[in-house]
Amino acid sequence: MIQHTRALCLVGSMLVATAAFYACSSSSGGTAPPVNKDASASSSSGGSSGSSSGSSSSSGSSSGSSGGGTFNCNPALDSGTLPLCSSLPGHVMYIESADTQETVLDIVGQELRNSANITLTFLLTGSCTVVPDIYASTPLPVNTQMLYIPSTEECPTWTTSDPELTCLTSPTDTTAVSLGISALFPSSCPNGSPPTGFAQFIGPIQAYTFVVPTAAFNAGQTSISAEEAYYAFGDGLNNPVTWGAPPVAEWNVPAQFYLRPGTKSTLISTALNIGLTVSQMTLADADGGTSDGRQLLGSSTDVLTGVTAATSNQAIGILGSEVYDTNRGKGINVLAFAGFGQTTRYYPDSTTTSFDKENIRNGNYSLWSPAVIVAPVTNGAPTDPYAAYLTNIILGTPGAMPPGGYVDGGTPIDGLGATVAAGLTPDCAMQYTRSSDGAPLTAYTPTAPCTCYFLSKVPSPAPLPASCVTCSTSSPCATGSCFNGYCETTPPPSVPPTAVTKTVQYPTADGGLLPPNP
Repeated sequence: MIQHTRALCLVGSMLVATAAFYACSSSSGGTAPPVNKDASASSSSGGSSGSSSGSSSSSGSSSGSSGGGTFNCNPALDSGTLPLCSSLPGHVMYIESADTQETVLDIVGQELRNSANITLTFLLTGSCTVVPDIYASTPLPVNTQMLYIPSTEECPTWTTSDPELTCLTSPTDTTAVSLGISALFPSSCPNGSPPTGFAQFIGPIQAYTFVVPTAAFNAGQTSISAEEAYYAFGDGLNNPVTWGAPPVAEWNVPAQFYLRPGTKSTLISTALNIGLTVSQMTLADADGGTSDGRQLLGSSTDVLTGVTAATSNQAIGILGSEVYDTNRGKGINVLAFAGFGQTTRYYPDSTTTSFDKENIRNGNYSLWSPAVIVAPVTNGAPTDPYAAYLTNIILGTPGAMPPGGYVDGGTPIDGLGATVAAGLTPDCAMQYTRSSDGAPLTAYTPTAPCTCYFLSKVPSPAPLPASCVTCSTSSPCATGSCFNGYCETTPPPSVPPTAVTKTVQYPTADGGLLPPNP
C-alpha cells in the first residue's frame, strides 16, 4: 500500500496565447485513421533528458514499404552514414516534441517541404522533458539523431505511413531548437510556468483512453470510472473495488498494468484526471522498475503489444485516442469513462465504431489534454518567424504565409485538416474547455466554430447533419454563420451518444487511499 495523500491539481501561472482555429478549405470526405507511428522505447524511455543522442522514434531508416514497394531516398545510409540536418534542403527547423504529435508533424512536414521549402526535423520525447528544455533554451547536443520529412520531389514514394528519414545535428556545435510541442498543459510539469519571454499556444485536443483485451471487453468489462481507476492504480494489489453480480475483484494485478513512464503526457494527464500523483500512478523505483511490478513502457506500441497479448481479464493499458483509433478491431477495446461525480460512462466517440469524438467535444468524456506549443516570443508571437508560421499552421490560423513565400503556386496549407487527419480534435470543434489537466470542464464557444468541417474530415464520416450546409460569400447561410465552408450553428449539431452503466462496489474506507472526492 502506498502513502496516500490527495493529489493536488498543479496549476501554475500561465501566459497563454490562444488562437482561433479555422481553415479556408471547404472540401469534404473523410480519411482513413492515422497510421500509428509511435515512438520506440529507445527514445521514449522516460529519461530525464530528451536531447541526448541515440536512436530516434521510428526506425530511422530511409528505406521502407510504401504501397507495397520500397523507397531509399537517402543513399548515404547504404554506407552507414547519416546526413547532417544542416545540409537538408530549404530552411531547416529544429523541434522537440511529445511523441503523440508525430503524425501531425509528418503530415504538416511533407506539405511544408512541398509548398514552402521548409524542412522539419524533430526529436520525439516526453512532454515534461520538452517543457523544461524549451524554457531553459537547452540546445540539442552534437550528433543528435533527428527525424525529418522529405519533399515529394526528393522521395516520390514516401508517405506519412512510412518511417521518417534520419539526420544528425552538427558533430561540433550544439543546435538551437525553434519551438517545443507538449501534449498536456505545461503547468502539469515541474516548473511548468513559462519564464519571461516565453508563451504557450493552446492547440488541438489529445484524448487518452483506457484499453483492455477484447476478450475482457466481451466478458462485460466495458467501462471504468475515475473512482475505479483511482483505486486500481492507487492501491494495485490491494484494490478493494469489485464489480458485477456476483461481485468479482477488478484490476488488482499490477503486472497486468501497461502504462507509460512518468514524463509522458499519457501517464501524467491520466493521473491528474483520476486524482493521483505521477508517483502514485507509477510507483517507479530508482532503477527504472516499479515497486509492485506494474509496467512502465517506452512506447504506445509496447502498450498495444502487452494488452493485445494479455489473456488475463485484469489487463489494462492507457493509450492516446489517436493510437487506439488505428488499432480498433486488433485485439483491444476502449473503455467508456466517467469522471468524478458522473453516473454514466461514455466512449470518446458517440459509438464504439464512429470517429466523431462526440463525447470529447460535448463534455461527456473528460480524459483529455491539449497540445501546447511553447516558444520564445516577441510581441506575443514566436520570435522565430518560421516558428510563428508553423504555430499558425497547427492552430489553423487563416492566411498564414511562410517567411519565404510559397513555392508551389501559393496553395495554403490546411492545418485544420492535418489536425483531424492525425486523429486529434481541433479546438474550434470543442464545446468545453479547461484551464489545466484534471480541472473541471467549462462551457466554451469558439470564435470560429468548425464542427461541420471536422465531421466532414473524420475517418469513415457519417452523413453530415442537415444544418451543415455548404456556404461561401456568394452563397451565405440562411441559419448560422459561415466558417470553413459550412454553416455553423450554436449550439452545434450533435448525435445521441451511447451511454454505459456498470454495477460497482466501492469501499467506505480501505485503510489507505482516501475516498475519491476531488
